[in-house]
Amino acid sequence: MEVFGREGFHAASTRSLSDAAGVNQAAIGFHFRGKEGLYLAVFEHIAERMRARVGLIAAELVSGLSAADAAPNAPDLYLEALGRLTDTMIEIMTHSESEPWARLILQEQQSPTPAFDLLFDNFMGRLLGVMTMLVSRLRPERDEATNKLAVVTILGQVLAFRAARAGIQRHMGWSDFKTEDIASIKAMVRANVAAQIRG
Repeated sequence: MEVFGREGFHAASTRSLSDAAGVNQAAIGFHFRGKEGLYLAVFEHIAERMRARVGLIAAELVSGLSAADAAPNAPDLYLEALGRLTDTMIEIMTHSESEPWARLILQEQQSPTPAFDLLFDNFMGRLLGVMTMLVSRLRPERDEATNKLAVVTILGQVLAFRAARAGIQRHMGWSDFKTEDIASIKAMVRANVAAQIRG
């Protein structure tokens, strides 16, 4: 993951990959049928990690939608559900564990390969779908394209804390994301989402 993130798929040699893993070069072909298979396996791993963190919450929210639909305070429940998703994603984006795979995801966003399809089909598309479902319940009068665009802008707020990490920390005067900083980020994103949805 670190080698692909640092060097990109094409520049990463099987030697540098096997050296980083502490294995013989032949192991890549034996276990993954080559460099491309290893690259796809890395994205399967990323998708699995994301599903374990965000996917479980998204599935729980979807299973509770019927009950929320019937509740008198349904809009508050939908907004809270969106908040739970953005809170979890902010925790991931501000944690150091996301650094190596965030580079890979950003590379795939710019120049998609079959690895992007794997990531989108196994995680990203589902997450966007759940978020769109919630926004559409909050703003049923708007067309689907408008609600999808709202979801993209919500996601952009969250992703900025990984993609623009250095600039944000410099601007805020933070050396790292401390617990209180993360709490402030979550609160601000929730406030922005509420204003955007209700506006």
